[in-house]
Amino acid sequence: MGEGRLAITRLDRTLVATIEGSVDEGALRAMVDTLSEAQTGQQADSVVFEASDCEVMDLDEFAALQRAIRVIEWLGMRGIVAGLRPGIVAYVVSSGVELGTMRSALDLELALEALSKDRDEREPEPDQEARSDSEADSAIEFEPKGPGAV
Repeated sequence: MGEGRLAITRLDRTLVATIEGSVDEGALRAMVDTLSEAQTGQQADSVVFEASDCEVMDLDEFAALQRAIRVIEWLGMRGIVAGLRPGIVAYVVSSGVELGTMRSALDLELALEALSKDRDEREPEPDQEARSDSEADSAIEFEPKGPGAV
């Protein structure tokens, strides 16, 4: 289909993959390859697929976007789609496409906030780590004493 452009930028530990115009499945596949290489070199832990400039998306392109998110998640990163236009959302939902666990946000700012909150929840505070270590030290150890021992 695609008279579109794909651009990848980095914001902190998040890669932002901007989809401009209409892109086809092949372009999305190439983007995923680039993102997986960038993740290794730039220590990224999440990807935002920013689609606010994408005016039209058919079901094949949407399925390719879902696959891209799955690949990103299999690589250990979190993925989220930002900025899908209401018409695209209405079309996809009315088509009965199974969305699964695909996450979305209204815009890039909200997507970055959601990823930041997720990151904060995944990283325990230093006090909590120390507490869990001391709790582990005070755990009761069990040593079997042999057959029939109680």
